[in-house]
Amino acid sequence: MTSPEVRYRRLLALYPREFRREYEDEMLGVLMADSPGPAQVFDLVRSALAAHLSRPFAPGRDWRRAAWVVQVFGSMLMLAMALRVVAIEVTASTLPYGNRFDLDTVETLRVVGWSVALASALFGPRLIGHAGAVVGLVGEIGAPARYYLDTPAMVLYSYWLIVGAAVVLAAGLGAKRGTWPPRGSVPVAAAGVVLVLHGFVLFGNVLWPIRAALPWVAVALAGLGVWRLRPAVRRRVVAWAVPVVVTVPVVRVGFGGFIEYNGFHPESLRLLGAVQVAALVLVPVATFFVVAELNRRLEASRAVSRTGVADK
Repeated sequence: MTSPEVRYRRLLALYPREFRREYEDEMLGVLMADSPGPAQVFDLVRSALAAHLSRPFAPGRDWRRAAWVVQVFGSMLMLAMALRVVAIEVTASTLPYGNRFDLDTVETLRVVGWSVALASALFGPRLIGHAGAVVGLVGEIGAPARYYLDTPAMVLYSYWLIVGAAVVLAAGLGAKRGTWPPRGSVPVAAAGVVLVLHGFVLFGNVLWPIRAALPWVAVALAGLGVWRLRPAVRRRVVAWAVPVVVTVPVVRVGFGGFIEYNGFHPESLRLLGAVQVAALVLVPVATFFVVAELNRRLEASRAVSRTGVADK
């Protein structure tokens, strides 16, 4: 075996096994006709990565339908969180010595963006929905970014909302609209109402246990809505939700020292470094693909157990 062939086979080993079974010999013949170079190596590595990333989204696996459910449910909940901030501002303005109610540009972007995204996910043109989600994402980033230089931890406290906005936008780009309403819409919509009500009672004369319980009621209702989906769709919706959920332990475990230092040293605040930002971006993305791949293997295993024939 010649040296170039050995090198190419090592590079082709980066591709998924089923891909190699079907295309390895053909690709090797094409590659051997050219002289190896850095451009070829880069292209092979890039294509191998793309092949791995595309595996969870293979046709016929309900990913596009699940993406639409994520777009609808996510837009509902993101809009509810934006309206919750409005409710807090309204309630605070009614208190003695409270500030006058004033909805700033960032909060307006959040409300308008997620309203448009939700309406478009249900009834309107897809492009308008994408634009609405982009506006909503800008609002979610802008809300904590305003205070970043004074209180850097604000970005970390709100990071789950930023990831949630990015997930809704990404899901919408590949969504296939289904029949309205999707299963579980009523509990998810109820979860949104509970979140808005929590904003109204946050400063009101309501017993503390009730105020503390409302967010958990919203979580339970949203979970019930997801549970009512078809199993195949539900598993994919969970994969979309994992990047949002994983931000909580990532921030608490990986950035606890960062938050504590800035809390006790306001005179010398630390800002997020490049490695920390990369971790915040890559960990949620990686968890999504890990869960999606586990789901793919689970379904392949179930298919084998049902038919007794290996999934090729």
